[in-house]
Amino acid sequence: MNKKAHNHLLKVGNDYCPALSQIVSNNGIIEINVDKTIDVFECLAQTVVEQQVSYKAAKSIWKKVKASAASKGFDLIDYFDEKNKSSLRNDGLSQNKIKSIMGAKKAINDGLISLEKLEQLSYDDYKKLIKSLWGFGDWSAEMIAIFYLGRTNVWSDGDLMLSKGINEICLDTETSPQQLIDMVDPFQSYLALHIWRHKD
Repeated sequence: MNKKAHNHLLKVGNDYCPALSQIVSNNGIIEINVDKTIDVFECLAQTVVEQQVSYKAAKSIWKKVKASAASKGFDLIDYFDEKNKSSLRNDGLSQNKIKSIMGAKKAINDGLISLEKLEQLSYDDYKKLIKSLWGFGDWSAEMIAIFYLGRTNVWSDGDLMLSKGINEICLDTETSPQQLIDMVDPFQSYLALHIWRHKD
């Protein structure tokens, strides 16, 4: 699939947007690497941690959270408990992020969310379910869809790096950002991955 996506993006770039072809050629073939070692709770929690902070900051906070849980003898999901709130705050999490993650934990424990359920739902129904969780919006649902579920046709309008990147790519062409997004369907996730790598 990634070779097919690569060739499709190259063709669209060659026909309508030379800057895209250059980026895709420079990056080479990109795969969507889904980490099968993390469970649905860790995925949801990590996504919350990554909201509105740099990747470097999120990685540092997440490392502290996991280390604190391990040092206290908790499984990660059990560490997110009222009695550990001060510790979670010391790890670098805001009150709102703790609330979001605890809400996700409850949804999982109540059987509302599971990997199987997320995989089986249509994309629209999947997004509705994720966004029904407190503190989870479009961006969170889109990141989970790409990096946890491996969906290949996801674009995030709310991602600032993607927004800036696609506007730069379309500069000096007759193609608008939305037209380019539509043209690369059904491989929008790969367009996002190429822009992230290019801007990183």
